[in-house]
Amino acid sequence: MNTDNDQHVERKISHEKIKGFFQLIAVSTFILGAFAVSWALKANKPPLQSSNGAERVIFVEAEEISPAPYHIAFEASGSIESRATVNIVPQVTGRVIYVNEDFYAGGSFKAGETLYEVDPRDFELEVERLDAELARGRTTLNLEQAESGAALSEWRLLNGSKKAPDLVARLPQMEEAKANLKAAQAQLENAKLALERTKFTLPFDGRVIASAITKGQYISQGQSYGSAFDLDSLEVHSSLSDQQLDWLFNADNPEITVNINHLGKDLTYQGYIKRSAALLDSTTRFAQVNFGLKGDVSALIPGIFADIMIKGAEQQEVSLIPASALQKDGKILALTPEMTLKSYTPEIIHNNGSTIAVRGLGGTLNIVTSKLSGAIDGAKVRLTQPENQG
Repeated sequence: MNTDNDQHVERKISHEKIKGFFQLIAVSTFILGAFAVSWALKANKPPLQSSNGAERVIFVEAEEISPAPYHIAFEASGSIESRATVNIVPQVTGRVIYVNEDFYAGGSFKAGETLYEVDPRDFELEVERLDAELARGRTTLNLEQAESGAALSEWRLLNGSKKAPDLVARLPQMEEAKANLKAAQAQLENAKLALERTKFTLPFDGRVIASAITKGQYISQGQSYGSAFDLDSLEVHSSLSDQQLDWLFNADNPEITVNINHLGKDLTYQGYIKRSAALLDSTTRFAQVNFGLKGDVSALIPGIFADIMIKGAEQQEVSLIPASALQKDGKILALTPEMTLKSYTPEIIHNNGSTIAVRGLGGTLNIVTSKLSGAIDGAKVRLTQPENQG
């Protein structure tokens, strides 16, 4: 009984093996057949041709470009700032009896113009008192000199040519009188200076930033009551890149034009380098440059924005190409006499967004001005015909 079962199992296993073998052969045959069909299709596929059967070419636009001397010109932005502000600090204490009508925020003034005045009467009386003290000092000195002369005359009558002692000659008294006279003169000059300072002036043409002084107010010496700035201290602060700094400082007498729009008026100034960069920001690679302005700047105030046009150094053998000629990989494509492409990787020295100044192209070239994707050296090209030529 067991022998029959064993034979049955063996026959079943053998049958399964034969079935699996035939399935493997079928799958392999299918795969080989698919590869054969694919290879046949590729082998019989005709090459790509244009509709007229000619070799495929790329249509491009091109422009003849020749190198020439070029002045680098670039724009920058900045703002009007004053180099420093001056605090309005009285040098005398007293009550204000006069305030200039322009001595308020935004007002302008001339050098030496009185901005406000403190009541001078106390100071005038002090000058008169010290003037009298000075006169008294002169009188005292004159008396001491007269008494010294009389004492010396009497000494000579009694002692002949023998030298008189200092006390007899009243020399200490005369030295004291001279010292008192000098002190009185100094005090008088100080009082006159204080009297002058009752009228507050500044030694420059300027504009008031802030003022907290009004007529009738009692002000104290040494306290700040506002601020002003010198018009000559106005300058343009601008941040330039390291490449722009190189162009600017390597130029001989660069042309700098500053354009400002303020209160609806367009103002143009000739600028000049006032102070160069002290350091370059390690992160942004920008540095601040201060430009001075030539001409009347009385209409300007700090905080106004300015546009700066700078014409820098002259560069030789520079080609100006349209921005569209710069391909995505940073290369420039040119046409050979055989109407094939040749790529260049020039040095870009300036890019204003519409025109690129490059160096290193050599002589005159027909530069491709249209964007080409995936174009390679040696590819056949044909120029696009203008529309009016059909």
